[in-house]
Amino acid sequence: MKGICELYKINTELRESHIYPKFVIKQTKRSGSKYFRKITDPNKRHQDGLKLHLLSEQAEQDFSKREKWFAENIFVPYLSGKKTLTYNENLYYFAISFLWRILVVNLKTITNIKDLWHYEDLLKVEIEWRNYLINGTLPKDHKKTYILFTDRIEENNTILKGVDLYFTRVMDATIVDNPTHTSLMIYGKFSRFIFWSVLKEYGKEESLTEVEINPKGGLFKIPQKIDYFPIQSFWGNRIQEISSYPLPNEKQQDIILKEILKNPEEFWNSDVGKSLFNDKFNLDK
Repeated sequence: MKGICELYKINTELRESHIYPKFVIKQTKRSGSKYFRKITDPNKRHQDGLKLHLLSEQAEQDFSKREKWFAENIFVPYLSGKKTLTYNENLYYFAISFLWRILVVNLKTITNIKDLWHYEDLLKVEIEWRNYLINGTLPKDHKKTYILFTDRIEENNTILKGVDLYFTRVMDATIVDNPTHTSLMIYGKFSRFIFWSVLKEYGKEESLTEVEINPKGGLFKIPQKIDYFPIQSFWGNRIQEISSYPLPNEKQQDIILKEILKNPEEFWNSDVGKSLFNDKFNLDK
């Protein structure tokens, strides 16, 4: 398919680009979710994650290099149990490339995007991030980017359902704002990794020190501490929103049940099985 590469802004053959890295899709399927179902359309099964014609072959290769680095140095080591992770500039590039894709998709797909109070801000961020991804010039005004490593939820003192499943399994990507226009973030998560960038400071951003990605590299010690109202408020609202969506219809539930019954022991020992069990029997009290 011919079109304009969103990164290099050239007219060329476009690749069908994954928003979420391929290794994330493979690991999610391998650890229990053979098919994907959108929460807004639970009756349709998908074998792959969200893909759009966004990038040229060169842009895909640029991103692929950092995705490979992230998979080998952060993704696999953390999921294998490592709690101290050193990183270099590739982590910052990977985080910005992931969040930039989320931003671009929202700019292209939200029908009333130009009417939103933060539209002009988003355009400025997109340009800053794109310049960094192309030539390495660090963003001047929108540099703060974060990563939180999550794990199995041990306690739930809220009324929220599906907390473990959200923090350990769900793939999510969106623009986060609030009604008072005092906070703005780009947010994306997969598996046990949550990324976000603060575009408009709410206050107390200094509390995010343990989760901030240094563009030049650094060290993360897990578990991390976080006490930042905008992101915590978003999590609560998001989990509640997801739990309010309808379940798959009776036919699709039968299909899911038949898949589980083929090998129930394998399912409940999988990561998704453990998450569902934890939510239902340990946290739902």
